[in-house]
Amino acid sequence: MQLWLCLRLSELAVQCLPQHRPIAVAVLEEQRIHTVNAAAHLLGLEPGMDPASARALVGDKELQMLQRDLKTEQEALKGLCCWAYGITPHLYEFRGDCLMLEISGSLRLFGGAEAIVNRCQRGLAGRGYRVETAMAETPLAAWVLSFAENPGQSSPGSETADQGLSLQERLATVPLTLLHPLHDQFATLERSGLRQLGELLTLPAAALARRCGQEFYELLQHLRGDIQSPPVHFEPPSCFHDSYPLGYPVHNQDELAPALEQLLESLEGYLRQRQFQTRQIEWRFSGPGNYCEHLEVRASAADTPRKDWYRLTRLRLERQPFKNEVELVQLRASNLETARPVSGSLFRQAGQTETPAQLVDVLSNRLGSQAVSGLRCRDAHLPEQSYATVTPGETSAAVLPVHAQRPFWLLSDPEPLHTQGEQLRFWGRPLDLIYGPERIEDGWWDQATSRDYFVARNEQGQRFWVFHERRQKRWFLHGLFA
Repeated sequence: MQLWLCLRLSELAVQCLPQHRPIAVAVLEEQRIHTVNAAAHLLGLEPGMDPASARALVGDKELQMLQRDLKTEQEALKGLCCWAYGITPHLYEFRGDCLMLEISGSLRLFGGAEAIVNRCQRGLAGRGYRVETAMAETPLAAWVLSFAENPGQSSPGSETADQGLSLQERLATVPLTLLHPLHDQFATLERSGLRQLGELLTLPAAALARRCGQEFYELLQHLRGDIQSPPVHFEPPSCFHDSYPLGYPVHNQDELAPALEQLLESLEGYLRQRQFQTRQIEWRFSGPGNYCEHLEVRASAADTPRKDWYRLTRLRLERQPFKNEVELVQLRASNLETARPVSGSLFRQAGQTETPAQLVDVLSNRLGSQAVSGLRCRDAHLPEQSYATVTPGETSAAVLPVHAQRPFWLLSDPEPLHTQGEQLRFWGRPLDLIYGPERIEDGWWDQATSRDYFVARNEQGQRFWVFHERRQKRWFLHGLFA
């Protein structure tokens, strides 16, 4: 048997928009109030009012009026669908302000229906949404009961539900007024004298279908469960995108912490559900007057945990202060790759708090990506051409000779050495050759080079990498050993 949970976001049109809380807010559509928040409702504002009447009713109290933004509402619902995908894959949007979740397959996983409802309420409250919930055997019934069983509460544990009544009994007392949005025939039947859904369901089926039409009769069958629709399988988007309306203008970056943590938690859930990883996230901070700041945060490891993304984001924000106030925070991750299991180091040293990759990420985001680079080998014979700077973590197939003596520090340009008779000298001190020669030749097609490399040592025991340029008959210092 199916079990549907309806999450009805009655104030979605208000709560998905940037607003100045906790003042009264009304959302307008076609010069009429479409939705109000709780503060506006306490002042007597109701959907359907015209703006002039609303302002007259409010008087000198502060009232913010916003135009309805359907695109923002749709994006908010899509983001909530991705969040609800962590509870069940069978879900869909309904009537522009509801999520329908088929949770029968998730009851054991989460410990029962009540635990799922509590999880949903906490998750939506953390995102700033007010929700009414109800459960039933059909999605239409759950939607209707979210009105009938929640007159002033957001819990599905109404008296009728707790008494274990059948769906038919729970629907019997539902006023037909609540069903007007589903079909015009409900208003017609109410004018004829019917008041509750139970009175309608007792009428003969054939006569009801003949009077109101087959479409209306099939709607009633879906409502009470005579016809079961197959659950819709939700397919998450190929890239992650979510937003967090702050509810008030923010200039101090420390006040962004709840938004950053909430969005990164949402990203972590999306990546876990889709078995993806990412090395780059993109933040967008929007404010009044089309003000916008973009921020890219990169990590060297694709399996970077949420706490590290948060730390790297804060480091990047330190380098890019806001020039204006921010009201909306958005997070996007589009460069995704298939997740690969990674095992930790068994012999990690005690007291080692960061891996090399984490250290590189911290330095890159604090100093800028241009300030941190890695090295890789190239297929070239001359030492100064045998390496290249690359993005940290990038590797190459080229390798050094197995028995080659190579210094830790290679000079960018070889430095000429002085000789006194047969004795090499560096900074006035003699050098003794202790290893070599290693002949390296290259560039015969362009500028021929022939060198004999040696390891030299001074009186203090320091070792140097020197070579003799055979064509110029000169000695050079090329590197220093650690």
